[in-house]
Amino acid sequence: MAQFMKSDLQNTQLNHPETREEPRQLSGLISDLMPVIIAQANHILRSNEDAQDVVQESLLISLSKLDQLRNIESFAPWLKTIVKSQCYRHLRKRGREVSLDGLEHYEPLAPKSMDPAASYEQLCFRAAVNNAFSQLSAPLRDVCHLYFASGHSIEEIADKLALKPGTVRKRLHSAHPLLAEMLAGQLDKSSIRVGYLPISDHLLGMVAHRLGKERNSRSHMKRFLSWSALSEALKQGRIDAAFIMAPLAMQLCNSGTRLKYIMDGHHDGSALATSAIKLQGKLVGVPGQFSTHRVILSKLAHEYPNLWDNISIADTNPSYAINSLKKQTIDAFFCAEPWSTKCVFDGDANQIIRSKEMAPGHICCVVAVREDFYQAHPDRVSDYVQILLQARDKLHTDIDYCAATQAMYTGVSSSLAARVLEEKIITFDNLRPDKSRMAEFMRLAVASGVLSRTCNLDDFVCNEFC
Repeated sequence: MAQFMKSDLQNTQLNHPETREEPRQLSGLISDLMPVIIAQANHILRSNEDAQDVVQESLLISLSKLDQLRNIESFAPWLKTIVKSQCYRHLRKRGREVSLDGLEHYEPLAPKSMDPAASYEQLCFRAAVNNAFSQLSAPLRDVCHLYFASGHSIEEIADKLALKPGTVRKRLHSAHPLLAEMLAGQLDKSSIRVGYLPISDHLLGMVAHRLGKERNSRSHMKRFLSWSALSEALKQGRIDAAFIMAPLAMQLCNSGTRLKYIMDGHHDGSALATSAIKLQGKLVGVPGQFSTHRVILSKLAHEYPNLWDNISIADTNPSYAINSLKKQTIDAFFCAEPWSTKCVFDGDANQIIRSKEMAPGHICCVVAVREDFYQAHPDRVSDYVQILLQARDKLHTDIDYCAATQAMYTGVSSSLAARVLEEKIITFDNLRPDKSRMAEFMRLAVASGVLSRTCNLDDFVCNEFC
């Protein structure tokens, strides 16, 4: 977050000359305000990850509108007002954004043949679920009983309760965080919690999770809107694994978070899109300081020295790339699909070049597991890799299923997701960890300055599962 602030502040000064005399003062003020505004957002949202996402979006808004600020003394109350407004906007949207992924624990409530110990555990769990349901308001309790305990579909529940299906979904979404909090102590500790962003790069994980739900696999997906929130959750152990950019994973390892790289998440899959006719003198958004995209752009700049003259770079998470482009906070972005394809399709940008044209078959996002989870639950990690391999096969054989899956998990249209797959903008071949390929990529990351030093690949690379 601090790096994002520093980078974006510096680049914003190019567009707002009136702030050039006070950049250090403003930068220091923002650093002092960070704990305050994150606490403010956390108090409203009751979620540290959501708070970080909202603060980042608020900072983007404030930095894009610095010309509206009368004096530096007004910045603090102005920024706090923006954060508060964005928090309540996020709360209004939360109902339709929260997934029910964490509730598969509660679905198999019908009794099954099992040993006495498992029967007792199931009995205790059913009692906990019923107690949790009893603490919900009547509208939420009714739909939860019908959906989780009785197994009715959303359409059946809507018919029984004389509601619209959308209302049923909204009530289930509203009940989710309440049930998750009340039942936190009942969750299976050996289930693997996997973080992801709503991008095509992480479609392998989405398909694996959907397949796993159909086969009662013990994996749970947690969606993040920013790389900073995902990496912080992985660092603190709030998730056990993540689809994460390779340089960011290696940076976490270098800073003390021990990870195992168990599989490539994909290859290729990013594109440079711009609303400008040419990029000279423009601001390009990339997904963070420790991004694959900075490595590739550095490689391209080395090969074509004059191509990137007078181009500035700002850290912009994929989830905010399109809005930032539309608001002219940035002039272009280089990030994961499907956002470039969507921008081009909607007429908001032109696609300049795809990452596979710059570095064919390049490493980007990998699947990384915390070493403590890997050591405690090797069988669970092995099971998860196997379902990922099944998802890879599904991506090769059933584009419609996989496109529909991306629509379910990210909200993009299935036709847009299908276009990315059909045109092979992103590929899922040869996902086995390759130490020599990672070593070459790491060399580029160090040469570009994205990484300050090499990572111990003997500890990082783990290819025993695939």
